[in-house]
Amino acid sequence: MQRLFWRFFLVFWATLLMAIMLVRLTFVWQDDVHMRPPGFTMQPPHAELNMPPERMPPPFWRRPWLHLLLLLSASIVFSWLLARYIARPVQQLKQALAGLASNKWQTQLGPELTARRDEFGSLSTNFNKMATQAAEAIASQRRLLHDVSHELRSPLARIQILSGLAGQSPADAELMITKIEQEVTKLDLLVAKILTFSKLEDGTAEPEHINVDLADLVESICEDARLEASASQKSLWLQLSPVASIKGDPSLLYSAIENVIRNAVKYTPAYSEVSVNLQQHGQQLSLQVCDQGPGVPEQHLDRLFTPFFRAHSSHNGIGLGLSIAKRVIEACGGSITVNNIVHNSAIAGFKVVITFSVSSWSVQ
Repeated sequence: MQRLFWRFFLVFWATLLMAIMLVRLTFVWQDDVHMRPPGFTMQPPHAELNMPPERMPPPFWRRPWLHLLLLLSASIVFSWLLARYIARPVQQLKQALAGLASNKWQTQLGPELTARRDEFGSLSTNFNKMATQAAEAIASQRRLLHDVSHELRSPLARIQILSGLAGQSPADAELMITKIEQEVTKLDLLVAKILTFSKLEDGTAEPEHINVDLADLVESICEDARLEASASQKSLWLQLSPVASIKGDPSLLYSAIENVIRNAVKYTPAYSEVSVNLQQHGQQLSLQVCDQGPGVPEQHLDRLFTPFFRAHSSHNGIGLGLSIAKRVIEACGGSITVNNIVHNSAIAGFKVVITFSVSSWSVQ
């Protein structure tokens, strides 16, 4: 870093020095009336003596060496300040990058750099954003390892216990085998969800784009979700309007919308209601899913679609459902937004809105 500073300094100083020399060579002090006493004429009174006129010494403040000294001093100070102005942020960026290289993912540049209104300020701001995203990605991976290991360990432990009970009690072997099959199904669903997210994330999954009757799709999902809701003393209300078909992948859309509706059923309290409303306005098709649950803290709304993020850590899951839903819906040309339902300045529920552009005006 010192080499960079001194290179800047020498370049700036050499440039200024050359400019000073050119100025001195261009504006050479000439003998004029200002360098002679008053009343002095160009023709001496004794021209016949042919003697050169006597030169009067210039004032101290007009001495050339003083000008050169002042200009050289000013050029050195200016070059040093300019080199420091450029080299100092580069040095801080170098230290910050070294921190990232040593796995210090919380490294951030201070306001001294981010407040600058030049390229270094923009670079520092982008660096802080990059470091924050990298820290969140690393934390998400660590949460993934923890959550996946926990989710896998629990059914595997139950399978081990059920296998031991089946061996000890042959009379209950059939019941134990049924429960083992249920745990295996849970494991299969978990692994499938992780693989689906991985394919959507790296772009290897290629969704189909065929005509989809979204009304039939939503109605089928709600029939299954209504059974789950009634078992928990909850109700599910469905309102379907005639809508046009859309282009998308039926299986992926089913999985994405099912996750949204089942989340609403899971988070809404007992003896409350989940409403699902599908309608069309012009060329926009809108699916709204509202619950009466506790909602999500405002500071977490922007992170709900972050992979492996869970706003409510007390609930089961690994935080992939909404991430998968967002990627599926966007791959099918739609969009998804989330908001709290606020009533009298208090959170009264949670709303998810999924929007598609219809592919034709043919109404189902």
